[in-house]
Amino acid sequence: MKVVLSFAIAMIALTGCSAIADDGAGELKWFKTKEETINHGIKEEKMTKDDIIGEVSENGETFVIYKKQLEEGLGVGVSSISQQKGKFAWYDPDQDALVKNDKVKKYSSQISWGTTTQSGKDFIIYTGLSEEQSPIVKTQTSEVTPTFDTVTGIYFYIEPTK
Repeated sequence: MKVVLSFAIAMIALTGCSAIADDGAGELKWFKTKEETINHGIKEEKMTKDDIIGEVSENGETFVIYKKQLEEGLGVGVSSISQQKGKFAWYDPDQDALVKNDKVKKYSSQISWGTTTQSGKDFIIYTGLSEEQSPIVKTQTSEVTPTFDTVTGIYFYIEPTK
């Protein structure tokens, strides 16, 4: 009985370790150019170049904002481009945010979440859907006019945390 129990515990430990190793979250693919990195990100996120709705540079970081068709409806994804030693990598630590649920007539006009870039900088991302071309975003520090995509109605704003 002790042998079976020891074997079961060893298998659980090995399975857990290999699952962590196969996760790939800590392994970034580095590229020579930002364009190669974005092309890699497009493949990783299973999207097209037309799905990219914006690029934001803030506090030394570059973010790529893109629309995504999720199972429930229209979503927004935000990834950052890491840069080290003259090379670039696609970094996507967060899940996509649902901005329009196809089954619900009313939905939140503003969604926000915190994110941390690969270099360790913290930001708050604000996004949503608006029929107005100049929506106002209430951040923790002020009210701002975000970038607005006229095709989708998606707006976004990225602010570094202090």
